[in-house]
Amino acid sequence: MTLTQRLRQEGPIARDIKFKTRPGPRYRVCFRTPRDDRVLVALVDQAREVVRVLHDAPLAESGPPENPGGKAPAHCFDWDGRDDAGEPVPTGFYRLKISLRDASREGISGEKLRIAEPAS
Repeated sequence: MTLTQRLRQEGPIARDIKFKTRPGPRYRVCFRTPRDDRVLVALVDQAREVVRVLHDAPLAESGPPENPGGKAPAHCFDWDGRDDAGEPVPTGFYRLKISLRDASREGISGEKLRIAEPAS
């Protein structure tokens, strides 16, 4: 019970996760994090195996110092539908994995991106 309460107080790892499909095929994922941290952003397959690391460093501040709406700045990353070896990923569903390195927390999104055809 104590662990559950502690995690509840820390809040979500990320929120407002959105996947967008662009011509090419190209994809974009955007999200917000509630804290500054060194962040690993990756895409995982249905087996939760990392297929592509999009970012592994501190997230740059992209908003004004005073955020009038109280929302953290959105962070967006583009993906070409290929794995870390440069090969097209197979048809299937992919999710976002975010690891907050300093906070020692990670999570995989419930939101999914469907890849209908491998990138050519």
